[in-house]
Amino acid sequence: MPERDEITHTAEEPPHELAIEASSRSAIATEGERPSEVPRWLKSIADPRQAISILLIVGVALYLVNLGGYPLYTKGEPREAVTVFDIVHGGGVILPQRAGVEVPSKPLLMHWLAALASFVTGGVNEFAVRLPSAALAIAGVIVCYLYVRLLFDDIVAILAALMMATTFQYLQAATGARVDMTLTFFMEVAFFEFILFAEGLSSRRMLLYVALALAVLTKGPIGLVLPAVVALIWIALERRWNLIGQMNLVRGAIIVLVVAGGWYVAALIEGGPAFFRKQILSENLLRLAGGQDFHEGHVHRFYYMELALLAGFMPWTILLPIVAMHAAWRPRAIDSRFKYILVWFTTVLVFYNVPQSKRGVYLLCMYPAFATMIALYVRDAIVEPELSRRWVRWLMRASAVALLLIGTANVVALATLFLRPHVFGELIYRLGIRAEGFNRALLAAIGEHWLAAVTLPLLVLFTGVFMLRTRARIERLVIAGAAGMVFVVLTVNIIAMPAIANTLSLRDFTDHAMKAIDDRRVGYLNAINYDVAFYSRRTIPIVSARDPDVPEYLIAFQGLFEGLSPTQRNRFNVVMVSNPTSLDGTDKMLLLHLRDPGAPKRPISDYIEAKFSTDTLLRQ
Repeated sequence: MPERDEITHTAEEPPHELAIEASSRSAIATEGERPSEVPRWLKSIADPRQAISILLIVGVALYLVNLGGYPLYTKGEPREAVTVFDIVHGGGVILPQRAGVEVPSKPLLMHWLAALASFVTGGVNEFAVRLPSAALAIAGVIVCYLYVRLLFDDIVAILAALMMATTFQYLQAATGARVDMTLTFFMEVAFFEFILFAEGLSSRRMLLYVALALAVLTKGPIGLVLPAVVALIWIALERRWNLIGQMNLVRGAIIVLVVAGGWYVAALIEGGPAFFRKQILSENLLRLAGGQDFHEGHVHRFYYMELALLAGFMPWTILLPIVAMHAAWRPRAIDSRFKYILVWFTTVLVFYNVPQSKRGVYLLCMYPAFATMIALYVRDAIVEPELSRRWVRWLMRASAVALLLIGTANVVALATLFLRPHVFGELIYRLGIRAEGFNRALLAAIGEHWLAAVTLPLLVLFTGVFMLRTRARIERLVIAGAAGMVFVVLTVNIIAMPAIANTLSLRDFTDHAMKAIDDRRVGYLNAINYDVAFYSRRTIPIVSARDPDVPEYLIAFQGLFEGLSPTQRNRFNVVMVSNPTSLDGTDKMLLLHLRDPGAPKRPISDYIEAKFSTDTLLRQ
């Protein structure tokens, strides 16, 4: 990790932050305005002795608290978790099968880390499979602070780290058993390591190549391509072609080829054509090119990524008008470091507009650059408050009102749930939450964490009152806003997420289905359900209703079963219906039993009466 004492300045070249302040003071003086100083309290918390501790506490609160306190319930998490389970239970390390029946769609670094966490924590569970994302999210926030303070200053560093840590997209990726946060961390290190070397702030080269290799091992060639393209564009703009000869490219290429390429060769030998089609063609070439042969989903229009960025970077996209105002009226000198941040941000955004497959989480690797860019202008607004004072005052009031509304809504909902449960049920029904058992799951979560359920909404209210009554300063807006986000996210992670997950997860359905099936044959009807695959701890084949040797039991999506012909449906009795897997009360799973040909036909509508309910099975 870079150290502060690696920075050297000559007498002719003052530190970057002093140059910024000097230019800012000069610009202000021309208009007869008096610059402000950075508040002493902000300097204090931005100092590494306090900042790293603060960021560590924030990271633990946001990403680790109650990380394993609720079951898997989305499609993405169990899809990765079943690969981890296969690694831990003897399915191989090079190319384990996903749920025992599929080739994984991504390289396996995140899965290896989760398998290691599983060995340490005593089993493949929710905490273990989510831990790599949470741990690397905390590391990513601290790394952002350390690198940005070397490139700019402590104030910009603490602001950038706090803003990145509390964005919606970063929060979502940090608590999910997905590969995105692992990729983001290693790409972040690679992006920053290059500019540190280029600017003479570090003599390291190998950490850059190790980070690139690990990024490739997380999600494929994209982990190498994007940092390389950003570096080349910046070198061309700066006309610093001599850097290429100083990069030890041959040694770096050997590291990437041995570490990342070695796994690809081994996986290709083991997986053969199936691996080539899945990970080389489908996940890379076809995802970029699109066309009729691409069937992986997430296809959106060209402007989708810009909208996804604005939504994913909330709540800090509210600062963009202030950034625009200062950029227009107090333009900062675009030196080599700021230019690199702009190239990093722009290149990633443009690149991900090209493929047909688009997801907002793909942009995570440029969040450190975006946060740094905004933080630079926030620092300008701190020392030149007059230019954006009205906007800051308006944003302070709007943020305060938002927090007051959120805190009040939590308190009112809590009181209504306990005092008038039927009113609460009718209200959430009107909001589209119609999944059975949600009220009981919410009550169970509140009962288990009653102190947090009472305290956290009050802390949200207190933060809102503070923002409403304190002097309108942009640094107070950012710090108080980050604190408010911590309290809101804690409420979600401790109360809301367990209630939602326990309502929608197929854990209890799977437990009861496996007991009913016992050691008899079972298959998935036409498509795998990863939640069932993870909680069943069994390898279950995918079969068709037309197969001559259909297993005695089938696990089926309700929609797929109802799409069969009447003749095919009449071959089965529905013995168990799961809880809904969507909050609107839809998307249920069925356990089917092959009917004895000699038995009387059972009307298809009767399966509704065989409904499986989780109401009495919620794990308190």
